Amino acid sequence: MRLWDDNPTGVDLLGFASIVHTVVATLEIPYLDPVTIGIAAPWGGGKSTVLRLLHEELDGRDGYRVIRLDPWEFDDQFDVRGGVIGEVLQDILSAYGAQEGLPEKINGLLERVSWSRVAVSMARGSLVAQSEDLVEALTPRSKSDARSLAGFREEFACLLRDLTQLKRLVVLVDDLDRCLPDAVMATLEAIKLFLSVEKVAFVLAADQDMVRESIAASLDATGRGERFAHRYLEKIVQVPLSLPRIGADEAATFITLLLSAHQCSPEHYTRLVEHAQQRRAAGQSPVLSDLQSLPWQPDGASLALASRLATGLSADRSGSPRSIKRFLNAFALRTRIAESQGISIDPSVIVKLMLLEDSPGKDFETLVKLQDVPRSELLEHWQAWGKGERDDRPDQVSEASRHWAASEPDLTTAPIGPYLSLAASLVSLTAAASLTQEQVTWVSHLAGQAEPHRRSAQQEVTARPVTEQQAVVEALLERGRREQESEPLVESLLYIAKATEDLRRRIADGLWNMRHNLTPGSALDIADSDSEELRDLAARLAGATDIDPMVQEAAKVEQEGR
Repeated sequence: MRLWDDNPTGVDLLGFASIVHTVVATLEIPYLDPVTIGIAAPWGGGKSTVLRLLHEELDGRDGYRVIRLDPWEFDDQFDVRGGVIGEVLQDILSAYGAQEGLPEKINGLLERVSWSRVAVSMARGSLVAQSEDLVEALTPRSKSDARSLAGFREEFACLLRDLTQLKRLVVLVDDLDRCLPDAVMATLEAIKLFLSVEKVAFVLAADQDMVRESIAASLDATGRGERFAHRYLEKIVQVPLSLPRIGADEAATFITLLLSAHQCSPEHYTRLVEHAQQRRAAGQSPVLSDLQSLPWQPDGASLALASRLATGLSADRSGSPRSIKRFLNAFALRTRIAESQGISIDPSVIVKLMLLEDSPGKDFETLVKLQDVPRSELLEHWQAWGKGERDDRPDQVSEASRHWAASEPDLTTAPIGPYLSLAASLVSLTAAASLTQEQVTWVSHLAGQAEPHRRSAQQEVTARPVTEQQAVVEALLERGRREQESEPLVESLLYIAKATEDLRRRIADGLWNMRHNLTPGSALDIADSDSEELRDLAARLAGATDIDPMVQEAAKVEQEGR
């Protein structure tokens, strides 16, 4: 079984070299000093890989010092600003500590940071002090006071000027979009207010929309919203770069290279990757062509599988390297499970069915619910319509499924019944393919019976940006349509709906779609909600004739009680 890890890679499989070279060229422009470069891409778009490639490109260059920061991993989340500053100072000390007088200067700057952290801790009540000590720590100080951050920037700039051997200090900041709103603001403040001096360059890799949401959330109490967040980020980032979306051709190349890594020797794989990089740099397409001169080349089955996956995956997923790898992992796991249960089915058939399972809408559920004969009749009609051989679309399927229906292989004669039964009994692995490991854990706890874990996950999820909450909600709704034990899951969805107004309509619609799995207790909880969207859902449940009568009665009772 071949699986792929979720870590950033030091091998450029996607043509990120052009982005790396652009960043390096920007760092060499003398009048852009200091400078902050933003590398933007959605979740899983390759930002961490670009930072790793950039680190390798700059590491060892004369006069360059590269520091990697991940504020999301800081132990002290109460003072992320101090943590960022402290990490930079400690790295400079470790690299240039032998220079005369430098340790004393660094320690002086660290003392300023330490006093700031004391003040933050006391203000939050996490550090107990006598009244006179508290007053001392919180008293405003002049720039010349060694206990004040007010003069930090000037001293830091002076320290770097004295480091004549240092041309550029490049600070790579990763996973900023994973941080809580206050941590995002603290990191940006550290960059702009304290560390942005001559010789310093920052490269921020993040989903800009999520960072803007965090800024807006952090400043919500001030009455300054999304428009201010947009301007604030523009003030921080002088050079914005966006990673290109991966088209179908690049996705097919990426998948082929991933598959090839498990099929040939490291030497042959290196030659294949170099060939792809050379053709990409020369603007030659397709990238994986003219392979005859190589000692090894991918076989036809791998190329066909890669093409089918790249074409069938949704636009959002095919544009994300991480999601592609997760889908391949889900495919490998699903294939292994089928084999272990004695289900004999062509891998290309599994791929096609997983793509349907992964698509929005109810087409996969429609296919699962049918018996063999009506299913075969539907597939024959469906595929003929997809290929343009019939004009009438089957009533049970969506317009969006046409391309899927036209794609190979032909399912009308494939023995898919046992596999569909297996897929229907599993929690969707393809839903998990679109989530981070942290989000997968949340979904498990939110739908689980253990109340402490469920409560904790509810609080953690609702503290994250709406985009992350939405991903979790979609996974919960898909799980809810497949599981009979839905009460804990519904409770969690209602908790999220109460906390996040933007998701109430989607949650209400999703609960309606899983109405056949609702319990009377869940119906009571839905009807007891304060939101208009969920009260409307309760009214629909009270009038529904296709659900458990006990569920309908529970919704009616609560409606009448209002």
